[in-house]
Amino acid sequence: MALLNLHELYRPLASSGHSGEVAGIPYLLQPHFPLLLANTAFGYSEAAQKELEVRFRAVGAPPAFTVTEDLDASALLALGYRPSANFELCQSEPSPRAYWTEQVPWSEAWSIARILTEAYGVPEWRFPFSHAVGKLLQNPHSQAYVAYLYGEAVGAILTHQEVGLLAGVVPGRLGHGVGAALIGRIHPRPFIRLAGTEAEFPGQVQNRLVRYALE
Repeated sequence: MALLNLHELYRPLASSGHSGEVAGIPYLLQPHFPLLLANTAFGYSEAAQKELEVRFRAVGAPPAFTVTEDLDASALLALGYRPSANFELCQSEPSPRAYWTEQVPWSEAWSIARILTEAYGVPEWRFPFSHAVGKLLQNPHSQAYVAYLYGEAVGAILTHQEVGLLAGVVPGRLGHGVGAALIGRIHPRPFIRLAGTEAEFPGQVQNRLVRYALE
């Protein structure tokens, strides 16, 4: 999957007024919640670097470039950029726990935002993120699934254009198979996970991405 495709996938979660393209490098910004792939440029070009830095800093966001793992990042490193997050594009796997999950409508955006912001350790983003989730889920190409454990909503995953964009399990329920249930529910669709979360969100890695940020 090309980085340009990732840009299109995450566009609904970003601010249209703060996103665009510079010298062929697309970028997304969402000043109200700095949620990883909604706040980055996709690819790198020396011709775009300075202008992108200006646009990121104008909204108080650290400049960031997300590139494939095999890209020569020496230019970014020389400029002071450092790896801030690693992502993996994965092929989902079936799971017998998938029956724990159910698809929910856009009206559940507040609950989905609660789960995902708790999972990412940023509950203060819940209110602005819930608005973005609600907007995303009114798109016919987007879905949300919530996983339940003992009747409690403890995990959620968002998909757009047949790709899992964001998945999370509330901290107290990690290791109980909730993540596998979410991934099994969207199988055979691909999904994107943070590196290091493979035990919670199993899948076969297809590509690796690195986000370089200038703090």
